[in-house]
Parts: sequence; C-alpha cells; structure tokens
Amino acid sequence: MAQTGLSTLILLVTYLGFVCSSSGETQIARVNEPATFSCNYNIPKKEMANHRIYWQKAGKVVQAYAPGKKVEDLIDLPYVNRTTPIDSSNNLSITILSLQVADEGTYECIVQKLIGGQYQRVHKYDVKLSIRADFSDPSVSVNEEDPSIWRITCSSRNGYPQPNIFWMNNGKELTSFNTTIFQDPATRLYNVDSEVHVNRTTNLSLICLIKYSDFQLSKNITLKNDPGAVSTHQLIIIPTVISFFIFFIAIMCVNRRNCQLCKKQKAGFNSVPQAPTVVAKEEKAEDLVLPLPHVEPTAASDYV
Repeated sequence: MAQTGLSTLILLVTYLGFVCSSSGETQIARVNEPATFSCNYNIPKKEMANHRIYWQKAGKVVQAYAPGKKVEDLIDLPYVNRTTPIDSSNNLSITILSLQVADEGTYECIVQKLIGGQYQRVHKYDVKLSIRADFSDPSVSVNEEDPSIWRITCSSRNGYPQPNIFWMNNGKELTSFNTTIFQDPATRLYNVDSEVHVNRTTNLSLICLIKYSDFQLSKNITLKNDPGAVSTHQLIIIPTVISFFIFFIAIMCVNRRNCQLCKKQKAGFNSVPQAPTVVAKEEKAEDLVLPLPHVEPTAASDYV
C-alpha cells in the first residue's frame, strides 16, 4: 500500500515537472533573416551521451541530437541545410537561416534522458514564432482625367501578415473603392491596392494608412483645390438647364407664330369682301347717247 502511494507521488512529481518545464516564449522575426531559438535547458557536456534532443514543428523534425543515429536522416526536407546544429553550450539552441512565411508556427524542444534503459522526456519548451515582412513604402498616384474629382490610388508590396488599408481625412475615415489584397501563392507575401475619390473643389490632406499586426505604414497626400474644376453634379445640371431653356424658347416661338397665323386666318373669314375698285375713264356725254335705228311706217294696205 505504501509502495503504491510512493509510485503515485513519483508520477505526480514527474507530471508537475513536465508542466513546469513546458513553458515557452514568443518571438517575432523578419522574412529572410535568421532566428535563434533557446531550449532553456542545460546539460553537462559529460552527460550529453545519455540524452536525445529534438526540435520539431507540427510533427516535422527541424534539428536533432541522437547518439548513434545520423542526424541528416532525422531532419525533414524543408529544414535540411537551413538550421545550425544544436548548441549544447547555449541552452541547446538552434538557428533557422533565411526565414520564410512558411516557417511561422510553434517550435517544440523536447529533451529525453536515458533512465533505466529507456529514454524518458525530462524537458519540453515551446517557442512561438511570428513572421513579419515589412511592406514597401506606400506608393501614391493621382488621376486627374476627371475634371470634377481626384482618383487617388495607394499601393504597397511584399508584406506579411495580411494588412488592412485605411484612408483618413482630418481624422475621419473615407470610403475606399476597388480595394484588393493579393497573396502570392509561392512566397505567401501580400500586395495591397486601394482607391479613393475626392472632390476637386476642396483642399485635402489625406493619409493612406496600412496596418499589419502591430505595425503600420502611412503616406501623406496634400491636394489643393482647383477653382476651375466643375463638379459632376454641375456637369449634369448645367447642360440640362440650358437644354430645357432652349426647348422652352423654341416652344414659345412656335406658339407665337401659330397664334399670328390664326389671327390672320380669322380676320380673312369674318370680314366683308370689298368690291374691287375700278377706275373709269371719264368720257363725254355725247359719246354715251347711241342713235336709234330708223324704222319706216307700214302701209295699211299691207294688213288687209
């Protein structure tokens, strides 16, 4: 009974030892730069032969130390020739060279000790690695083809992690257009592009702000108003008013002409026709008396 209690106590102490030795740390490193991870554990040089040490990530061996085994055969392909051997003089640390986005994740350092003819885990330490790739300085272009608005584009390249982009004007966020975030399938780095439209009749001091993780970049853009610029609303209203005015004048002219014609026609139908004026030639009175024809008297004998 006492032996059973002792065994339980040993297991409990061993478990607590595992828990206490399973703490970890977090690191942030840049793409294409090296990163060194410490196992936070020391082994006397004379006892190294009784230990096995494994650095691994998601089940893949990054680096190892195992007496009697060829280390190159233990390391997984993505890490071959990319990590330094375990440094027994510096807390069993390793260095990963030329970091890539795919290297992001949690690395485990596991230390096993030969006890009673079997290797048992005596230490575990985690290192969480976050990858960072700085975006390029934002590039800004202004399209001035539209006479009423500025079309401003902000772009940045080859950054990580995934960014968010904002347009600010006097502390207020503007609505963006055509914002695209593209991730390269090979490098897993991001490109970002965004566009904003602003009225050309006002002075503006804009900020293009790119945030990624706890980091950010910004670009200031100052635009002066164009007094000769006409807003899109004006470009629509002015021709419409002019067209309506011309149409209205044309209708008035047509109506006036029709009224004049009606008046003329009405006057023609209702007036008394005037006899044509004939200018007679004045003639002498004698010229107007015609001579009567001479008739001979008929004899009475002619009627008997």
